Amino acid sequence: MPRRKSAAMRHLTIGVFHDENLGRELGKKGTLSDIAMYNRKTDEDIFTFMTPVEDKLTAKSQIISTIDAAILVFSQMTPQVGETILLLDLVGVKEGIAVTSPYATGDNISSITAKTSLSSYHIEERDPVKLLELLKRMNPTRDSASPVLIVVDHSFSVKGIGEVALAFVKTGVVRKYDKLNLLPAGKEVIVRSIQVQDEDIEMAEAGTRVGLAIKGASIDELERGTILTKSDQVRVASECRLSFRKSPFYADLLKEGAFHATVGMQTDPVTLSNLQADSIVLNSAKPIAYSPQDTFLLLDLNAKKTRVMGRGTVEG
Repeated sequence: MPRRKSAAMRHLTIGVFHDENLGRELGKKGTLSDIAMYNRKTDEDIFTFMTPVEDKLTAKSQIISTIDAAILVFSQMTPQVGETILLLDLVGVKEGIAVTSPYATGDNISSITAKTSLSSYHIEERDPVKLLELLKRMNPTRDSASPVLIVVDHSFSVKGIGEVALAFVKTGVVRKYDKLNLLPAGKEVIVRSIQVQDEDIEMAEAGTRVGLAIKGASIDELERGTILTKSDQVRVASECRLSFRKSPFYADLLKEGAFHATVGMQTDPVTLSNLQADSIVLNSAKPIAYSPQDTFLLLDLNAKKTRVMGRGTVEG
């Protein structure tokens, strides 16, 4: 039977949390920054595994805002594991696997994750082969009919090629020679070439992690969280009002001041003001690009206990 081309294969992006070795057991090491990437290609599937290096909260929030599914290892019940559960629930990541350990049995995990989006997760022992089999059964909904929207996770320059963006196609289809809007820079760029797993292709659909050679932008303009799109729904703003739901686990009072916000794969310092019962005004020193349906995660990196403040969506 002929082997399917990468662009027609099923793609799945998975976050791996609280096990430094599991990512490399599941895939081959790829890009490394504050996020470690691992890739695995089978006859039918291409998996991208992402794990936050040293469990950095900002990187973890970016991963959780991007993935299709999660693998959460209950190695110990630490505050960091609690933050991961909270973030997954706030974003609504409903597909995943909870991995047992001597510290957490299946019953323990079911009790901890009850009434959260993790309540639907498979509970499994730490066996990479079994975990991969479970992942192969997951089939997230893709939107290839809407205008293309791509979120950059890494970028770099390649001699003889120019600027290259590694990115996730969130909606639509990207094609070679497409002209796209680069946001928040606000300029038009051209897709010179597309690669998946080092294979040159002509197009890539929603769900695919791609390497794009980009003409018309600098590396600084292609930083993590940058959006490439044909959609007229993506907004760019330095100020917005959010409908906001405070996490019941954030012990401090919600107050005006300097914090951080993650939307998509962007995390930026922000200032909160004009606090109302269920809304706040968010100001950023630099413009943020976002879609109307995106979830904003507010983070208090200096909090002594839970650092996840809650979630918001843009009003209007």
